[in-house]
Amino acid sequence: MTARHARKFLALVGVAAASACGFSHEMERALVPPGGQCPATSAGRTDALPDTTVIRWYRAAQDRDIRLSSDWCSVVGSPAVDLRPVPDFPRWEQENGLDVVTWNMEVGGGDLLAFLDAELGLECSGARPRMRAGSNPFVLLLQEAWRRDSGLPRIEGGRNVPWTIDPDAAAGRPDVVQIAEECGLSYLYIPSARNGTDRGSRPSEDMGAAVLASVPLSTPVAIELPHEAGRKVGVAATVLSPVGARVRVATAHFDVASTLIRTILSGNQTRARQADGFIDGLDAAERDGPLTGILVVGGDFNTWSSTETAIDLMRDAFPDSPPWDGEATRGSFPADHMFFRRRSFVNFSIDGYRRIENAHGSDHHARRLTVRYGADPTN
Repeated sequence: MTARHARKFLALVGVAAASACGFSHEMERALVPPGGQCPATSAGRTDALPDTTVIRWYRAAQDRDIRLSSDWCSVVGSPAVDLRPVPDFPRWEQENGLDVVTWNMEVGGGDLLAFLDAELGLECSGARPRMRAGSNPFVLLLQEAWRRDSGLPRIEGGRNVPWTIDPDAAAGRPDVVQIAEECGLSYLYIPSARNGTDRGSRPSEDMGAAVLASVPLSTPVAIELPHEAGRKVGVAATVLSPVGARVRVATAHFDVASTLIRTILSGNQTRARQADGFIDGLDAAERDGPLTGILVVGGDFNTWSSTETAIDLMRDAFPDSPPWDGEATRGSFPADHMFFRRRSFVNFSIDGYRRIENAHGSDHHARRLTVRYGADPTN
């Protein structure tokens, strides 16, 4: 081996060793400084936090994760939140259920207005939004939601800006915040990354995860996942059930793969690490309070198999989850899933778990289930 080749080999070993030290999924609570948009300071442990309208942040605690996520966060806009829907939507009563739906809308590829109308019974085309008779109140968990924002810093390139998704499909369509407001929904949108660089006349956009609902939301939570290929932020909020029990709903979007070196060294445990971090972030939010009796999670986990480690981890953490129905949601892959758990003292169940057949322009099919009050929790 020549001296030059030896130097290259040692450099590669050094990079690999440094990367191998970065596989912890430890999470911490963090604070966003006044006037800021990115979590910057560790908040430490706390007890008995109240229901709040202020976003509570959790993040992966490793220095590498904090550094990379901060770089990506610096080029997106601030979260958008309005926790109150229009007052005349149907309430969640004991006689009906709460529909919870998860959908990767592929940024501008998915037609969100058509989806709300066809799948959830929400008509937004008239003078005032309304729910069709017989429609349940709902929570919609979105991944790859997008927003136009003229106030974003101009970015023409860089490692912390991913490529643009569907730059032409979104032309003329309102973004997720516009739709939520026009349709009278409560919403929480937290951007994870820019949607491409600023070139030509295309408006600046960011993209991330969102919760849209026809019922009031509270206690918004953001969970910055362990950083692999890019910044991913899970989003959660709380809904009050007909009998006063808190129901936490949460959405996440995992990476397909990490960098080549990290993929090799970890045995491609990218999604397993993000699953561990997401679970720990949700558990930390539970410990910090207020206590929730029910937790429903939906997302695009980018899994290639229903028995992947990330899915096994989620099922262990959510033992009341419905079984996979054998249906793929992106091409031939079972990428999208929903998970459920309840505490022993709550009298709720789920039914109707299924794939939604019309993709409404996205490259993913949505999934849905219904949370109902009154089932025997011992069954």
